[in-house]
Amino acid sequence: MNRNLASDLEQRAVSDPDTVCLTFEDGRRWTYAGLNAAASALAAVLAGAAAGRGHRVAVQLPNSPELVVTLLAAWKAGLVPVALSGLYNQAEVRKCLDQVRPAVVISAAGAAPGDSAELPPATVARIAAAHEGTGPVPAGPALAAPAVAAEDEGIVLFTGGTTGEPKAVSLTHAGTYTSMSNLVRAQKGRPGPLPTAGAEVPPNLLALPLFHSGGLQSMLVAFHLGRAALLMERFSVDRIARLVPQYGVDNLFLLPTMIYDLVRAAPAPDLGSVRRVLVAGQRLDPMLQQEFEKKYNVMVLSNYGSTELGHVAGWTGRDIKAGMWRPGAVGRVYDGVTLEIRDGQGNALPAGQPGEIWVRSQRTLGYVGTGATTAGDLVAAGWIRSGDIGYLDHDQVLFLVGRSRELIKTGGFQVWPAELEQVVREADGIADVAVVGLPDPRLGEIPVAVVVPADPDADADELEAAVIGHCRERLAHYKAVRKVLVLDSLPRSEVGKIRRDELESAVQERLGAGAEIR
Repeated sequence: MNRNLASDLEQRAVSDPDTVCLTFEDGRRWTYAGLNAAASALAAVLAGAAAGRGHRVAVQLPNSPELVVTLLAAWKAGLVPVALSGLYNQAEVRKCLDQVRPAVVISAAGAAPGDSAELPPATVARIAAAHEGTGPVPAGPALAAPAVAAEDEGIVLFTGGTTGEPKAVSLTHAGTYTSMSNLVRAQKGRPGPLPTAGAEVPPNLLALPLFHSGGLQSMLVAFHLGRAALLMERFSVDRIARLVPQYGVDNLFLLPTMIYDLVRAAPAPDLGSVRRVLVAGQRLDPMLQQEFEKKYNVMVLSNYGSTELGHVAGWTGRDIKAGMWRPGAVGRVYDGVTLEIRDGQGNALPAGQPGEIWVRSQRTLGYVGTGATTAGDLVAAGWIRSGDIGYLDHDQVLFLVGRSRELIKTGGFQVWPAELEQVVREADGIADVAVVGLPDPRLGEIPVAVVVPADPDADADELEAAVIGHCRERLAHYKAVRKVLVLDSLPRSEVGKIRRDELESAVQERLGAGAEIR
């Protein structure tokens, strides 16, 4: 049976209506019944504003109870939420809206960003607050989420794309739910949904943004496990220092950037209640992991996956106790996940041989563009290609040895060089440009622009300042280049393509991994 992504909440609103399921960092709380009622109220509004079931609702809200209610309301109304990053500027939001063509746009300001005459705006400014707390639920029937088919679109999330622009990934209800269930089975040793936890069980802390696939999954997993969710507006060491001991949080789901900040924090926050940390988003530097575990005496476990793939592999406490841990591995392939390592011709490779990682899944329908959804190079006969290079051992333990060379992962977010190159080319005085990733101890990688000036006598420092300023005005901060290297020419092949290996070697030689970043 395929489940709507609002199903777990609805079932617990019946079985455990008065149990608190959501707490915001400011102390406001919602029971399962209260949250379900709030989502039902907004669902009725959205159903009237949208043209019909299956239509998309673009949402650009910060991490907040309003955002949680809006996502649930869209699913209950049979609509498809499109989660837009709060870090996007107006031009980036406009591009995203042009790709997905939503029927409704919801933003914190109560109006659609940019030129949106064709897109009726809506607001949820007080929908959640109207049903705040643990008191009586307003009278009226709760709207039930419609049944879904295996191929029904459940949510659209934005991630990096091969054309250089942010890519809208269409994910199904069924595939997203299955991926979540695989993770829960791996962590708990049995499938969910699990019995609703009692008040003595600490909440799951939602530290990632809900427009990020990791943040969204954290929210859904909490409902699936029957554990309350504690929502942060955004990550900061100060918030961790306050909320973890206040609520006795016993587990954390973090990005490597957050691990870095906690390792460098002085004074160190009290994480005495935390028993384990799960890290996703990008590979965690082994030395950073060791520093964190030594400083906080907490085990760090990895989780390999992506927006497109879902949860694929990782380590659990049981794996470690059973002696299955392998140095350098990202983890054991989760039960329920079918994975193949393939060569460039699409042939499956045996254990020990590296190739591209492919995962069989109904999670991803493909990329969305101008209202249409196409599988393209992402999905082939039910298999999703990762773009990552790795290999399996005979125990289904997965090792990563590389990835698509152009993709830059910075702070857990994906950045594609082509998008940055297009922006840099628009700056004054630039004749040629290529963008590469430079290793960074905090962010994993940072984007570096290698430019050829139009004027050979141009001052390198002035050009660098101009390019960085130009990017920061036009891009979300995590995308903007952090360093500029000036060369007389870029290494190109005989057909004009950038030789990225040579370029990256030149950047490493000139700047080094410890270069000062502005």
